[in-house]
Amino acid sequence: MAESGTDLISTIAVISALAVCLGASWYAWIFSRTVGGALGGAFRWVMAGVLVFAATRVDDVLKVSGTFARLGIDYRRVMWLPHSIAVAAGWILIAFGFYRMKREIGRASCRERV
Repeated sequence: MAESGTDLISTIAVISALAVCLGASWYAWIFSRTVGGALGGAFRWVMAGVLVFAATRVDDVLKVSGTFARLGIDYRRVMWLPHSIAVAAGWILIAFGFYRMKREIGRASCRERV
């Protein structure tokens, strides 16, 4: 397939990944409100990371659909580093949220032992 052509299967897959990320964010928000307290607050960090990751899927849709190529944008030279930084930031937020949840669960189990 040509460099500027549309990869339909990849475009559908990336749009599906974007939809799943947005759906996961919705359920994460509901979960954080249901749980509440410090644990719910910690889970909001996970939700923020998933939203950042979802934003990177938009970038991927533009890449695999050939939009960047049609606009004359060299993805590897212009977009690769910001995309990679955004993906890393999303995973850092997710990891931080899970760290906060683990810390809160650890505090709760210590209180139960006392």
